[in-house]
Amino acid sequence: MRAALEMQSAEGLVPDLHPTNRQLVDYWRSKSRGGEVPYKSAIDPSEIPKLLPDLLVYERIAPDHVRVRVVGTRVTARLGVDPTGGNIFELFADRYKGGVMAAMNRVLDEPCVQVATVRDRYPSGRQLLVEVVRLPLADEAGSPRYILSSTAELRRPGPTEAGEAPDLIAEPVVNAFLPLDSMLQATLERG
Repeated sequence: MRAALEMQSAEGLVPDLHPTNRQLVDYWRSKSRGGEVPYKSAIDPSEIPKLLPDLLVYERIAPDHVRVRVVGTRVTARLGVDPTGGNIFELFADRYKGGVMAAMNRVLDEPCVQVATVRDRYPSGRQLLVEVVRLPLADEAGSPRYILSSTAELRRPGPTEAGEAPDLIAEPVVNAFLPLDSMLQATLERG
């Protein structure tokens, strides 16, 4: 079942969305046919080359297994590992895994758009705030099964140590879920 969505500019969706994420939301919306969740097959990476370093594509295999199909180079560098092919939930600290699992399933089950700010903490003590946008994509049968995502660093830390991976990935700071049929209203859940 495919959900209808109102086509509006991302400017009206979230006024302070990071420019990288705003571009991805606008691209995603341009791929909607008749106001419905875009098909994964409509996404063409050659149309968005500047967004590729921050891009992720996920496929839900089961509610507790979401496979990373594509991960951008900047995301891999920030994580300190390439999660391509793995279950994204394996990267999260246990105390946040359930929340991330619920959020990603919600994006596909409702479907809706998620905009979140998360904090990554590193062994050296540095912290990084990252804005994450997750957008549903439909499979060829029209069922939301994929997530197109972009991450944007909101505050750049000092230089990283080579190979330094975060101790804690995605500690929630702010979570907003935006219904597709009413993109102007957001339900904020502060973490």
